[in-house]
Amino acid sequence: MMRRLLLIVPLALAALLVSIGPLEARTRRPPQPFEEGFEISTMFVHTSFEDRVEISDDVGFSGRFGYYFTPHHEAEALFNWVGTEDAVFPYIYIDTFHFQFAYVYNFRPAGVVPYLTAGIGFLDISDDALGSETDLTMGAGGGIRFFATPVFSFRLEYRFNRFEGDGRVFAGGEDFDFDEFSFGVGWRFPSY
Repeated sequence: MMRRLLLIVPLALAALLVSIGPLEARTRRPPQPFEEGFEISTMFVHTSFEDRVEISDDVGFSGRFGYYFTPHHEAEALFNWVGTEDAVFPYIYIDTFHFQFAYVYNFRPAGVVPYLTAGIGFLDISDDALGSETDLTMGAGGGIRFFATPVFSFRLEYRFNRFEGDGRVFAGGEDFDFDEFSFGVGWRFPSY
């Protein structure tokens, strides 16, 4: 009798726990997009300078940190680093660091989210032969996020940027531009 009781009690507890799972799942609401929150993204970035800049196109890394004021409006800081070389004289190495503070408009709060972005920042170029230069940049672009879960997404983006040389590395007073193509992943977190 005691053996049966020792066997029945754990089986009854296991059956109770198994039945609570489906009941709890039925009473939970599906995840809703949150009103305010943060987003962190890590991405690969391909930077393509116009030909007269004479810097080779190359791939680097990008980090993003965004704050959602609402599901549609976001402020974002981006940091891109690309190590490349001179397009005319090989083996002259160039580090590019691009920082930009941007506004992002998200067309949808969740699921597949297309967006537009525009911002202002600076581009720091460090050339082994010519020295370094830091220039103001203005950029605009757009992209799309694919949310696999309410917080995890894949992200694809294009950004066009323009800057004016100051004469140390690039001709002073001339406008130059470069394109950035980014792909990576992101995580959203509610702020409450």
